[in-house]
Amino acid sequence: MTLFTNLFQKYIQDKDIRNFKNKLTYYLIFRLVRKFLNRDLIVKIFNFRVFASNKKKKGSNALLRKCDFDDQTELRILEKISNINKIYFIDCGSNYGFYSLFVATLDTLNNVIAIEASKKTCEALNINIKLNLLNNIKVYNNALSDFDDEKVVFNESKNDWESSLVHKNFEISSQTKILTKKIDTITNKISELEKYNLILKLDIEGNEFKALAGANLTIKKYSPLIIIEFSKYIFNQKNSKIFLNKFLKTYNYQIFNYNKELINEEKIYSEIDQLDNKHDTIGNYFLLKKNSKNYNYFLNE
Repeated sequence: MTLFTNLFQKYIQDKDIRNFKNKLTYYLIFRLVRKFLNRDLIVKIFNFRVFASNKKKKGSNALLRKCDFDDQTELRILEKISNINKIYFIDCGSNYGFYSLFVATLDTLNNVIAIEASKKTCEALNINIKLNLLNNIKVYNNALSDFDDEKVVFNESKNDWESSLVHKNFEISSQTKILTKKIDTITNKISELEKYNLILKLDIEGNEFKALAGANLTIKKYSPLIIIEFSKYIFNQKNSKIFLNKFLKTYNYQIFNYNKELINEEKIYSEIDQLDNKHDTIGNYFLLKKNSKNYNYFLNE
């Protein structure tokens, strides 16, 4: 097993994994060796490296299977804004850190806060940061909410991308107690934040609106671009539609899709209602304050 792992690591060593995308030779080799891989492999992609897991139940394994990262629109927008002005990126639900690493390596002037509730996944994130010798990413092992320092039960899934604070609709590997943290508390410690373009990415399996409620002062002061995954786990909760309607009106925000089309709340609710039992999310959307810097950058992208 070690021999196969070493040979496959040598095969992909120092090559951007995207170069293997849609290459029949790569997929044939991967299919032959994947069952024999006995450790994580170092994968190069964009300007950084990641320990990609040999286990299917880890999110980073997708880099070996797909030879790319799915969220291409989001990455393109982040790169566009980074080229205009330095970014302060708050990665809520950072998992193994792909978004965080991407933003941190776009420009050394960018700064990243990576927040991950799973202790095990946080450890993988820190290993990836050390692998890239980065000093512009700060990690918080907390559950985001609208209050600070309360112990809550976090449900860890065997699939590390679906662990959640608010539901247990998966095969649980463990339950741990973890402290909550507000985004406002985190940003309050950042000096000169007004000199950056602030971007929030929210992918925390149903707890997104609690995180936004805990970012009240941050949103008022800095008008961040918000990348948010809309899922049935958000809208299964009481008053979630009321919260979104009020949020958009209070902060003068609008919703856009991948095609930069303006979307109203009713369209979101309709798509959520149409989800079948096999699907939990309608994907990422972009929340932007009208006529803010990020709003203009996004629409002119």
